[in-house]
This record gives sequence, C-alpha cells and structure tokens, in this order.
Amino acid sequence: MTNFEDCSKFEIYDDYYTPKYAWENISHLLPNDKIIWEAFLLNSHKSKSKQNLIDLGKKVIGDTSWDFMKTNPEYDIIVSNPPFNKEIKIPILKRLVELDKPFIIILNCCNLFCNYFNDIFKNNRDDLQIIFPKGKIHFEKLMPDGKTEYKKNTSFYCVYVAYKMNIDNDKLYLD
Repeated sequence: MTNFEDCSKFEIYDDYYTPKYAWENISHLLPNDKIIWEAFLLNSHKSKSKQNLIDLGKKVIGDTSWDFMKTNPEYDIIVSNPPFNKEIKIPILKRLVELDKPFIIILNCCNLFCNYFNDIFKNNRDDLQIIFPKGKIHFEKLMPDGKTEYKKNTSFYCVYVAYKMNIDNDKLYLD
C-alpha cells in the first residue's frame, strides 16, 4: 500500500485554481438570488473563481485578503474549493460545521473515507450530500513563472460536498 505522504510524486501542492467549467457543472444547483461567498481566496491573486461564478449569473462576494478562519461576511451559501493540505483543510471543515450554513465545496473523494471527515460530520450526516461529477475535475496550476496552466492530468477524483443544500437526489449525478 502506498503512503502518499512519503512519496515525493504525491507531494501536496496547493497552488491550483478552480476552472470555470467546475462551477458550470453545478450552476443549476446554485440559486441566482442568494449571496455566494467564494471563501477560499486568501492570497490567491490569480484565481478567477469568483469572477467565473459572477459570469454564471451568481451574486458573489470574496476577497484575496479575507482569511476564512477570521472572516464572517453576510452571505447565504459558500461555494468554493478549499486547500487540499490536510493541516489547513481540517480546521476549515470544522469551521464550516460551526457556521452551520449551506455550502458546496470541492474535495478529493478520498476525504470521504478519512476518519477526520467522519468525525467532523458525525452529527450532521443528514445534512450532507455528495454530488458526483462526470469524470475528473482538472485544475489550473500556478507555474513557477507566475502564469497559470490548465492541467488535464489530475491523478485523483474530486466530488462536490454539499451541506444543507437539500438537492433532489436525481440531481446528485452530473451528466
């Protein structure tokens, strides 16, 4: 069995950005009349995620100076892609539960099988839903020269984790 933490090929790299099509996939599940917080933009100056959601007709707030752990603006739903680094992600997931407001976030599907995910959501399982994309979600990687490059070689599968969104079951599998 592989221990990903000991394998340099699988080192954690959090400088990836969410492509527009990842939000297009779930746009039909996001209300146009609610304020969406793109919550994980801290220091992500090259991210187009907020603008991509706006381009899809959504009312979106978010700022690269806002630290999710310290900020709580007026919003209805969080729609975002949190960092994949476990040391950052676990406190984020805990805070999402504490805030107890609707959200849809993108996570590597392996998270669903982790003890920490089970522990964090154990009292809120009825509010959780998993939205399954068709195929992999590929990301834009921040390159050493400061440019972003679309990478269509993601080695893992991601899902959308929804909380308190009350999505009809027939809409949980994206075609």
